[in-house]
Amino acid sequence: MLFRLDALLLQLHLCLQEYIFLVQLLIGILKLNTQLIKLGHIILCEGNVDVVALHQAGFDNAVASLGTSLTPEQARLISRYVNEGVIAYDGDTAGQKATAKAIDFLKGQGVSVRVLQMQGAKDPDELIQKDPKLWQDAVDHSIPAVDWLLNKYEENLNLNSAPDKRKYSDVALKLLSYI
Repeated sequence: MLFRLDALLLQLHLCLQEYIFLVQLLIGILKLNTQLIKLGHIILCEGNVDVVALHQAGFDNAVASLGTSLTPEQARLISRYVNEGVIAYDGDTAGQKATAKAIDFLKGQGVSVRVLQMQGAKDPDELIQKDPKLWQDAVDHSIPAVDWLLNKYEENLNLNSAPDKRKYSDVALKLLSYI
């Protein structure tokens, strides 16, 4: 009987965590509503440390998915407030995978997506600590999601070989729906 109670409590805890997470995101978006309307886009980071650093530097349109991956529910919520999102996830492997997933979820909600590439920093917090002007420059030069996806796919191919050229063109044709 105790085992079943523990399992039930664990399940309840997991459900509450997801609910709290969505509420926190909603509160963050409501607080930022005026900035989002003014700027027209949202900056999506992985964690709260990145968001705090960005807000302290005056970039008030930053929110965090608080995890490595954006959820479809969060993408729906974001689409209610903005038409454009700039993804600023970490540059590690997990961040790259999460970026691809977030692009898919946001595009599915009709949000135009750009991807921020951080040169010389592993995450937004590190870049903003170096120099807020570097951050602004990275935002200004963020690239369309389609370009980012093609670049990532191309990194794993040899475009001098016919089979890899074919693979690349197949992926490029599929990505046309994002434009």
